This record gives sequence, C-alpha cells and structure tokens, in this order.
Amino acid sequence: MNHKWLSENYNYAKNLIDKEKFPNCLIFTGNKSIGKKDLADEVAKYYLGGNSGYPISENVNYKIIRVDEGSKNIKVEQVRDLLEKIYLKTDKRVVCIQDAEKLNVSSSNSLLKIIEEPPMGTKFIFTTSKLSSIIPTILSRSTILKCNNPCPDDINNYLSYLDEIDIDNYYVLSNLNNQNVNSKFYEEKFSLINDFFYDLEDVISSSENIINFSKKFSVYKIEHIINMLLFIIINFQKSNVLENNSKFYSNNNNIIKDYNSKKLDFIYDKLINIKKNIDIIQNNETILFSICVLFKKLSKVS
Repeated sequence: MNHKWLSENYNYAKNLIDKEKFPNCLIFTGNKSIGKKDLADEVAKYYLGGNSGYPISENVNYKIIRVDEGSKNIKVEQVRDLLEKIYLKTDKRVVCIQDAEKLNVSSSNSLLKIIEEPPMGTKFIFTTSKLSSIIPTILSRSTILKCNNPCPDDINNYLSYLDEIDIDNYYVLSNLNNQNVNSKFYEEKFSLINDFFYDLEDVISSSENIINFSKKFSVYKIEHIINMLLFIIINFQKSNVLENNSKFYSNNNNIIKDYNSKKLDFIYDKLINIKKNIDIIQNNETILFSICVLFKKLSKVS
C-alpha cells in the first residue's frame, strides 16, 4: 500500500480476505482525496489475485461504477447495465462504486438485493466522503471502515499522486498551510483564488463592470468558487482566533483579509444561503452577480 496512512485500513481488509470473512459489501469512508480509490484498487487486487505486474484496471473481473461526466448522480441505468453482466460465471469479481454518496434512490434500491445475495465470489467495495448520504438499508448490509487521514508529514508527498485538488476538499487544502508543502504546487492550486479576488477588487472600486466579472468566472464550477470563499473565511477566522498567522493567511492578500470576525461571519452566512439555493437559481452569472453585490455593499460598511 503506497499510502502509509491507509496501511491499517488495507491490512484490516486483507485480514478479512485471508480469513475468508470478506463481506459482500465493504465501504471505505473518509475525507475527499485521501486515497480511498487507491485503497479500493489495492484491496480488489489482493482479493482477485493474478499477475500483480498489471494494473487492476486491466482486470476484466474488476468493474467500476462512477458518476458519468456531465451528470450529478450515479444513474439507475448504470447499475442495471452492471446487473445484466454480473451473473456471467467467474470465480471472483469485485465491483467498486466510487463516490457512492452520488447514488440516487433508484440506483441505491436496485443494488440492495444483489448486495445481500451476490453471485458466488462477487464482492462490492464502496468509497464515499459522505456516509450519511448512503441509504440505511445499504449501510446495514455492509462493513464500514473509516479511512485515516494523511498526517502533515505525508501530505507533500501525497500531493504528487493527485491529478487535481477539488477546491472544496477542506482536509487536503488545510494541509497546504504546512511549511513542507511545495510552494509552486501551492501557487498553482490557488491561482483561481488570486484571480477571483484581483478582479473582485476592481469591481468593488468600480473600475471593472460587475457583469463582465460574472461572465468571466461563470465558466468555473460555482460550487467550487463558493467553497473556495468559505474556505478562505474559515482560515482567516482561525487566524483571528488563534492569533497565529498560517502560511495560507500570509500568502493571501485580498479584500477580506483584514475583515473583523463579525464581517467574516456575515459573509459566511450569506454564502451558505446562496449555496443552498444553487439548484433553484441554476445560473452561474446570476449567482456571481449576487456575490459581487454582497462584497460591494459590505466594503462600504465599517
């Protein structure tokens, strides 16, 4: 297991396999981007055996279901397509459901019977960062393993494994405060933050049109922008409370850096409310326009 913080989880699953007690469904839960997918791959590889020199993705008995590009949920059609093939005879098979919190009610219900009574040798592995979103009837049929987080000493090395860091990944992002993190990586991942606030300051000073600003940033995933803002507020609040400026605080100079706790709380509450209504509004430019108006008004308040 390459990620040493997950070695305990891997060894536990490996021991279940060795003792022939591998459950029908094993759920790995924990923070985003801490290696749950890699852990699932390694456990599946051990269970399926075979030539360890080949990547597990090339094993015909390892099936992965994930959210299709452009979709928000794992659809029932994806599960039904799997069920049509799962009874093909084989000694062992592993089905991995990535980001299982994205299963909708229909796709979840369609899995219940097959999880309870799978074909001989077939096992399921779920990965999720939101265990509470998985329906109770699946949880009751599963063994749940809470995955460990990488410690600060692991983070810098682990970042090299990741193709992308979601801006809403609070755990990994918070470790970018650590002094051991490569500064180039830090700067690249936070370029969106810098661009956003640079242009926002122009909007507030009226040198940039608010509509142009809204159009420019509407191409990004709006949830990521809001979570980015929430993350900044949380870190600035943390610095205020602890009276200890983190690397994140020191490396970010923007309009809210010197806001007092009352202002930061106000922005946080407003952003949470906007986030709750994203699906209702369904227009990135309108949402960004509202965020701009919020900051513009607040800049005039002492």
